[in-house]
Amino acid sequence: MGSRFNKFLGFVVFLLLVAIIALTAVAVVKNHAVPGVGIERKIERPVDASKGKFGKDVQYNLIGKMWIQLKEGSDKKKSTLIVSPWLEYKEDRTFYEEMDRKHGQIKSIISGFFSARTMDELQAMGDETMKMELTGKINEILVMGKIDKILFNDFQFLVE
Repeated sequence: MGSRFNKFLGFVVFLLLVAIIALTAVAVVKNHAVPGVGIERKIERPVDASKGKFGKDVQYNLIGKMWIQLKEGSDKKKSTLIVSPWLEYKEDRTFYEEMDRKHGQIKSIISGFFSARTMDELQAMGDETMKMELTGKINEILVMGKIDKILFNDFQFLVE
């Protein structure tokens, strides 16, 4: 009895493999399936600066949403900052590639800047002062150009 069942299972597996191979072949022949298409991550990149769009302001927005644990205040409450930074700069392909290479360092600078301060310190600092300090710190590591300003899509405090 076990032998018949094993033969039946083997036959079912064989039929499934044949069906998968046949369906894949049909999809490739009818151009519904193109190997390698759709598996890469699509990222909007600035237009090549060599094509004449010099001086246009563009934004580097690949940093994403960051959750940063802030320093505890005098009230001993823990707080977290949710922030989505964007960097604005004059369009330049080489500078964009430098920022892309230094993506991790830029995130580290932003995280370090906020985690070294309490929620009260950040609120007292004011938006413009905070943005100017952060812009300066990020520009210190950049060689091919400088960012003009930093913008925040999200800027929200969570208090425990």
